[in-house]
Amino acid sequence: MTTAVVNAVRKDFKSASGFTLLEILVVMVIAGLMIALIPPLFSGAVTGTKLKSSARDLAVALRETRSQAIIRNTEQLVQLDLESARYRIGNKKPKALPEDVVMAVQLITGDYVEEKAQHVLRFFPDGSSSGELITLNGGNRAYHLQLNWLTGSITITEGVRDAV
Repeated sequence: MTTAVVNAVRKDFKSASGFTLLEILVVMVIAGLMIALIPPLFSGAVTGTKLKSSARDLAVALRETRSQAIIRNTEQLVQLDLESARYRIGNKKPKALPEDVVMAVQLITGDYVEEKAQHVLRFFPDGSSSGELITLNGGNRAYHLQLNWLTGSITITEGVRDAV
């Protein structure tokens, strides 16, 4: 009878479920691949989000400057530093764009401002503006901020990166 009990225990032990070493190694390899491949996918999304946020922030600053020109009945300026990707409203502290963002300015004439130049946007008391197209490039995306020269309104459009 002891032999029957021992055989029954062995049978239960053999039928007990568990993982083999090979199964555990396969799971570890899959987990390692996921840890290695997933973060780069999110970094592209983060760059795109930073670029979109920067475009919106700049548009808000430009709209605020236009409003100040109308309220104060005086010309208001926004200074753009294309080389360091910064902008300044009046005498306020300059605001920097993220490191990987490149700013380009196209004049109303169609000419581009040099990459390493400073440029001044003007908003007039009647609400009009100097009418530039500001492009923020980052990664393979771009956002275009169009200043309407007549109304001074600012529109944002998304596009692909310019070759400028």
